[in-house]
Amino acid sequence: MTLAADHRKTRYGNVAIVYAALGFGLLVVGVGGLLLGAVSASLGDLWHMIAVKTGLSSDPESLTDSVLWAIRLPRVLAGALVGAGLGVAGVGLQGTFRNELADPHLVGIAPAAGVGALVGIALAPAGGSNLLLIAGAVVGAIALGALMRRLAANTVDPGQLILIGLALGLALLALLGAVVLAWDSPRVPTFNFWIFGGFSGTTWGRLAAALPFVLAGVVGVLAAGRLLDLLALGEGDARHLGVNVRALTTFCLVASGSAIGGSVGLAGVIGFVGLVVPLVLRRVVGPSHRHLAGVSALGGAIALMVLDTAARTIASPNEIPVGLLTAMVGAPVLVWVMLRRTT
Repeated sequence: MTLAADHRKTRYGNVAIVYAALGFGLLVVGVGGLLLGAVSASLGDLWHMIAVKTGLSSDPESLTDSVLWAIRLPRVLAGALVGAGLGVAGVGLQGTFRNELADPHLVGIAPAAGVGALVGIALAPAGGSNLLLIAGAVVGAIALGALMRRLAANTVDPGQLILIGLALGLALLALLGAVVLAWDSPRVPTFNFWIFGGFSGTTWGRLAAALPFVLAGVVGVLAAGRLLDLLALGEGDARHLGVNVRALTTFCLVASGSAIGGSVGLAGVIGFVGLVVPLVLRRVVGPSHRHLAGVSALGGAIALMVLDTAARTIASPNEIPVGLLTAMVGAPVLVWVMLRRTT
């Protein structure tokens, strides 16, 4: 009994260390994202901007203050929010489908969110509405998630489910791209935004509209963590242990869809974050969905902020779509996982 208690204490201590390390990394990466870019900034400039905006300084606002406040800060916060949302949504989908390859992009949910966002734009009044755009993305994500759940009930092979989702996702991406190219309107974000994702056009208004949806999704998956652990034993065993499997899967799909829809509405379709981050961190903190979702929120935020900073600095003043960088990292990981399954 003492050995078991010691083992649990050691395991939870290791998880706490991982949380602390990721939290510190998030702070460092966030500050780095604010300072790096076409307009150089220092820690002194960052402090001056904070002092001016909070009323601690009566100095007039400088150009650097404006760049940090209006452009970089919402962009860095958006990267953290989207990374956290996609990382946690990946955990939720993988737990729901009991498939470690269930990434929001690979199962077609992220492209469906993009199509839903366009519907939201079409329904918005003149001048546009960030809230309707985000809400449309959330509805599209949840609808495709429900369809994939129904298909999963009739699909034994997890790889086959991923192929079905990938095919649906590609078709929806093609539809999304065609509509964007044909719809010549300043209300519609660019083709690159929807297909490859990015944060260059992030505004405080759209960030505020996406925030409650992504946070609700993250909190929902975290709350379902213990029940997802039971679902991992199999639906039959989970039912014997008192789990309402249908209610749990519906709740998780809604929560994951909310996080995905908010993320896609804010930053377009960005793939592989929900695959790579949980896959890596699962080997660090173990299979517990509650802990995995927590560290995936931090890890996803760090990963996307790092890649976004690289996207806007590597070829400055030009910018590389951040979705291209996530694909460059994520595609080899997907190939490795698939090869490992066949050996």
